[in-house]
Amino acid sequence: DGSPQMVELAAIVRAFSKFTCPFNMVTDSAYVTAIVKRGENSFLKTVTNDPLYMLLKNLTFLLSQRQRSYFVLHICSHNPLPGPLTEGNEQPDTLAMIMHITLPNIFKQAKLNHSFFHQNAPALHCMLKITKNQAKVIVTTCPDCQKHSLWFIRAGVNPRGLQSLQIWQSDVTHYASFGKFKYLHVSSDTFSGAVFASAHVGEAARDAIKHILQAFTTQGIPHVKNKRSAYISHKLQQFYNIWGIKHTTSIPHSPTGQSIVERAHRSLKRILGQQKGR
Repeated sequence: DGSPQMVELAAIVRAFSKFTCPFNMVTDSAYVTAIVKRGENSFLKTVTNDPLYMLLKNLTFLLSQRQRSYFVLHICSHNPLPGPLTEGNEQPDTLAMIMHITLPNIFKQAKLNHSFFHQNAPALHCMLKITKNQAKVIVTTCPDCQKHSLWFIRAGVNPRGLQSLQIWQSDVTHYASFGKFKYLHVSSDTFSGAVFASAHVGEAARDAIKHILQAFTTQGIPHVKNKRSAYISHKLQQFYNIWGIKHTTSIPHSPTGQSIVERAHRSLKRILGQQKGR
């Protein structure tokens, strides 16, 4: 009596009894599709299963009395490919599940959670208490994360800072597609990897201050600000003193002095290019 076919058949009977207007019915049940297609203008034999007999009797009656058109389509939705048919099939499947399955599948729960929030592997590991390898598998197999993934620190890059908001690296890069606002000011937290970027009309001190204030509202106020020597000015130094931020500079002309924010530049431009459809 509690088989999924019975539940699906009951749902079909309810749909025909509730909707008298023309409608399309899409189902992944070959059993239900065959019954509906053969139910109209057919004779019902005696069935030993009383609940099944009542469902079939009601269905044949509704089909014979129906005055509006309908269409039944069978699809194969049990596949891992994303799409509206697969997503829509999950809803009735969840309602038709056998009730004695009470223990949730933690891996599937983590996968569903990641498909909505798209957190990184460490956050997924801490939040859902799954193994680190499972968290990495979920992140690496997520199509959205692979297409629009944010930058992360790879092997060979040594992050500095022992906690968030301890050291920031800041720099300016150019993105010609933004026209007048082609100067992208980027600030990166060297510990957490959080990145904030804003577009401005220049790279003067006033533009840098606007960017830093915007970064404060989203990421907080750091203790140390690491910036290239080319962007030092007296006005900026006064601004840092007011906010109690220690300002340091990288080694002049050193390609590794700000490797973290340089990687952020590359990843930021790649994501902007993806959003433009390149």
